Amino acid sequence: MLVVLALSSNGIATAQDEGITEETIAARTDREYQIEEELIVQGTPDRIKSPNQILRGYDARNMGGYYYKLRMYEKAYPYLVEAAQEGFKMSQARLGYIYQKGLGGVERDWVKAVGWLGVAASPSSDPEIMNYWKNLRAKIPEQNLPMIQDIIEEYVSKYGSKATGVTCDINRAAGTHIARMRCLYDDEIEYRDPADTLGIPQVEIDTSVGGGGSAPF
Repeated sequence: MLVVLALSSNGIATAQDEGITEETIAARTDREYQIEEELIVQGTPDRIKSPNQILRGYDARNMGGYYYKLRMYEKAYPYLVEAAQEGFKMSQARLGYIYQKGLGGVERDWVKAVGWLGVAASPSSDPEIMNYWKNLRAKIPEQNLPMIQDIIEEYVSKYGSKATGVTCDINRAAGTHIARMRCLYDDEIEYRDPADTLGIPQVEIDTSVGGGGSAPF
């Protein structure tokens, strides 16, 4: 039996600034966020992803990043949601930023913002994501940190590496100080030479065409 829990923002998305300020969170020390529904799914799913599922996940990651960097947030949003739920950290961070700022017609939602940014900044993440989350977290009043941690732990339980089967690590190009994050499906090992036979990219595609404005990642 698998129990999937969804968190509700309860109108907190109407915050007037960054979405995670002392005034906004201090008013929610009673943990006003709550479980909206409980969905029970029975059965034992196939834990090995098919080649098509793997390729779809990479496609969602790359298309979401492409539109995000072009600041076409409305088009990026559905791809980022799919890729974030699959466990890709850059997509998770970008989705969190969209919720934090209310971009592309998406309402601001600080619960979803800290949830996605927090899981994206979990171990073995991109330095930009880590630094952004560290700076944002520093703005949260200390008395509210336990509530924030509860939200992040819930997201990690559903969208972290162990839950999704996507593992991210940091690689540095030989002879340089440039670090790049690589996120891959663990199930690729089940296929012979998947990078060649399936056309799966080994690193996240550089989607920096068109700038990206003030977006941090």
